[in-house]
Amino acid sequence: MEDNKEELKKILNQVFSPISPIKRKDFFFGRRNQLEDVVDSINEMGQHAILYGERGVGKTSLANIMYDSYTNLYPVKVTCNREDEFSTIWDRAFSKLKHAKTTSGKTFSKAEINNIDKVIKELNNGQTVTPALVESLMAQLNGSKFLYIFDEFDNIRTKKIRSSFADLIKSLSDNIENTTIVLVGIGHDVEELVGSHRSLERCLKQIKMPRMSNDEAGDIIDNGMNQLDIKISKPVKQSIIEFSSGFPHYIHLLCKYGAKEIIKNSKKDFNSAYLNIAIKNGIDNTSGHLRSSYQKAIVGSSTNSKWENIVNSCANGQTDSFNCFSTKDVLDEYNKITGKSVKNGNITYNLNKLCDKERGEILKKSGKGVNTRYRFINPMMRAFVKLKANI
Repeated sequence: MEDNKEELKKILNQVFSPISPIKRKDFFFGRRNQLEDVVDSINEMGQHAILYGERGVGKTSLANIMYDSYTNLYPVKVTCNREDEFSTIWDRAFSKLKHAKTTSGKTFSKAEINNIDKVIKELNNGQTVTPALVESLMAQLNGSKFLYIFDEFDNIRTKKIRSSFADLIKSLSDNIENTTIVLVGIGHDVEELVGSHRSLERCLKQIKMPRMSNDEAGDIIDNGMNQLDIKISKPVKQSIIEFSSGFPHYIHLLCKYGAKEIIKNSKKDFNSAYLNIAIKNGIDNTSGHLRSSYQKAIVGSSTNSKWENIVNSCANGQTDSFNCFSTKDVLDEYNKITGKSVKNGNITYNLNKLCDKERGEILKKSGKGVNTRYRFINPMMRAFVKLKANI
C-alpha cells in the first residue's frame, strides 16, 4: 500500500504542477489554436511571432511545449532576465544552439558544431553586437531550420534592446528564410512588449494567449484524475473551474492539494470535503505577494468586513472583454452581497483607495468620468479572492 502511495505521489507531481511550468506535452492540455498559429509562422516565409497575455495564463508552459513539439527544426529557448543586454541574450541563444536536437533526435554533425563554435567566437570577439551582426552570423548557419524562443521577454526593460529585436526581426523577414523567432511575454498588447513599430505588422504574427476556457480547464482536471485513478464529482469539478477564473495555476493548485490529501488517506473520491481542504492548503501555498496585498486591502480598525466585501465585489462582479469593471459593476455586486443600497460615491472612494499602496495597490484605474474602469493589477488576484471567500 505504501509503495502504491509513493508511486501516486510521483504521478501527482507530474500531472499537477502549480509552481513549475509544464514541460512535457503529455501533461499539457488545450491551447491548440496558439500552437497552430506558431506552426503557421514557421511555415510562412519571413514570418515570426509574438505570444502575449496576462500573467499566469500558461505562456511559459506553452513555450516549453513549442520547444519540444515542432518537427524538422532545431529549437532554442532562452529565458530573458532584467540584467540582459542584446549581446548576452544572443550569446546564450547560440551557446544553446549546438546542443539542440530535432524531435526525431537528430543532432548537429561535428562539422556543424565547429561552425556554431566559430559563430559564438565571432560573437564574443569584442565588437558591438548589433542586429546586423546577429543576422550575418545566422546566415553562416544554413542548411537547417531554426526556432528561437525568447521567454519572459517583458523582463527586457530598455527601449534600445527591444528596438534591436524589432530591427533584427524586420531584417530576418527579408533576408533569412530558415529562422523563426518567437517572443513570449506578459502584456495586454504587443506594443507593451516591442513598442510601436508599424513595420513589424507584416512580419510579426500576433498571438494572444487568453485565459483558459472551461473545456480546457476540464481537460486538465480529467487527465490528472484519470492518471491518479481518482473520481471527481461534477459539482466539485465545476467549482474548481469557477474558482480558477481561467488561470491554469489555480486548477493545478486545487487539484494537487485535494488529490494529495486523498492519496494520504487511501481514498478514491474527490468530494466537497477534499475541495475544502484543497482551498485552505492552496491559499496557504499561494504567492506571498498576493496574500500580503490582499491583507493590506481588507485591513481596517473596525471595518474589515466592509473592505472584504468590496474586494469580493471586484472579484465577482461583471467584467468587460479586457477584464475591467466599472464602479456600477462593483456597486451591483456589493449591494447583492450585503443586502444594502449603497450609492456610487461611497464605492468610488473605496475603489480609488484600493489603487494606493497603503491598501495593497491591488487595482489599477484607467479612464475618467463615466468611462472610468478598474482592473486587478495582478489578474490572479481575482481567483485568490474567490478562494478566500470560501474558507
